[in-house]
Amino acid sequence: MGTELTAPVGEAGRRHIDLGLLRLCGIELAVPVDWVREVVPCPTAMGPCFGSHPALIGSIGVRGDVIPVVDVTVLLCFGERTGTGGTIVVLRKDDVLLGLRIDTVSGLYRIPVSAVRELVDSGGAARLVDRAFVREAHLVGIVDPDALFAMPGLPLVRCTVRDADHGALGRASPFVLVTVAGVQIAIDSHLVESTAPATSLRRCAVPAPGWARSVNYLGRDVRVFDQLATLGLDGATPEESQGPVILLRIAPGKLVGWHVESVRSVARIASDKFGPLPSGLAGRASLFGGTATDPGGGQNLVLDSAAVCADPAIVAMAALCREATEAGGRSIAMAKGKTDATGAFLIFDTGERLLATPLDAIREVVPFRGLSSRVEDYSGLCGLSDHRGAPVSVYAVEAGVQPDDAKLLIIARDQEGQGARGFLAQRLATIINAPALPVPGGSPGARFIPATIDGTAHSIRIHTLG
Repeated sequence: MGTELTAPVGEAGRRHIDLGLLRLCGIELAVPVDWVREVVPCPTAMGPCFGSHPALIGSIGVRGDVIPVVDVTVLLCFGERTGTGGTIVVLRKDDVLLGLRIDTVSGLYRIPVSAVRELVDSGGAARLVDRAFVREAHLVGIVDPDALFAMPGLPLVRCTVRDADHGALGRASPFVLVTVAGVQIAIDSHLVESTAPATSLRRCAVPAPGWARSVNYLGRDVRVFDQLATLGLDGATPEESQGPVILLRIAPGKLVGWHVESVRSVARIASDKFGPLPSGLAGRASLFGGTATDPGGGQNLVLDSAAVCADPAIVAMAALCREATEAGGRSIAMAKGKTDATGAFLIFDTGERLLATPLDAIREVVPFRGLSSRVEDYSGLCGLSDHRGAPVSVYAVEAGVQPDDAKLLIIARDQEGQGARGFLAQRLATIINAPALPVPGGSPGARFIPATIDGTAHSIRIHTLG
């Protein structure tokens, strides 16, 4: 197979951005699909680094190309190196390749340009994560590949590009590659709305043959199938599988979910890598349009998007996609309309419990590098630390929390008459838009927000940093 290389397609003038969703150290990131050449497993042993950049962890060979690999946890200050294992996303810029080691690829996501917010460095420097958006109450940062390739000291390897490679990629399209019951399947990315974790699956109040479970996606109840029989094949995803739910866009506002065993990768497949269905399947697999050879050499059945969107059983399932309701029969949107107005909150772990603080009260969150001097008093002041060349007062939100155990420092917005203040935290859980509700039987003014963290429902007290 020829190496697939081209310049990334610009986003100017687009109404939507197609992104590959990544997870790293429990944090959600994304990278524009136009920059992704392919996704490959991270080997247990890598080749030499060919450089001394602190984020460089080695190199890999993919079909004759030497690809340097960087560990983004070092660049984003998430913590120590994560080492090998996981997955490598191969990015391309013109005729240069670079590997990004991450934990997992969870699928594709299409988001309106209007929903993306720019992140600006206060010092004017280029940012590796330059944009962000909210997805199911999680803040997702978009990695800027241009900034990554422009970092000084990375040993980028230039590859030989042939005219045939440019032509092949010009006729290529991105696909999500999944596995169900040992069957490898390629799904056109334009059919994929998003993905949802298996932990969000729940039993339908009124189950039907083939779709007994559902997920809540952006306030809509989406029916989910796990039987390959729905697509004309044999086999099923085990109910206990922790594989994700692929949300398929059948019509505007109408989705169905497919619980798969795994998302193997997101890859661009050139048109000359497609072939016909095997003769044994041609008569019964009417929802598949043929086969495709992925960049790793695997053979995949290709889902026929038009046939799926026209299939009567799937259309009937999509018709059940509607606003989720509470037990009393009201829609969630109606219920929210009768509560306090929603606000944006940052939920963080103090080491003792989860707390929420209004997002507009926070200036930034940075790794905690330790105290430069220690102080102990009744107000929770622990001492001073250095931040961007200036001293900052460091406070413990909870009594008894040791500064040496903290991982993060939440910098509050400056208030008149006060210097910079930082508050210790162990980790960030999520960012969520939720109503602030009064604490039953609590002191006047005490508020909490309802939130689901890692599949578990919580009532989280609001703490205004101050």
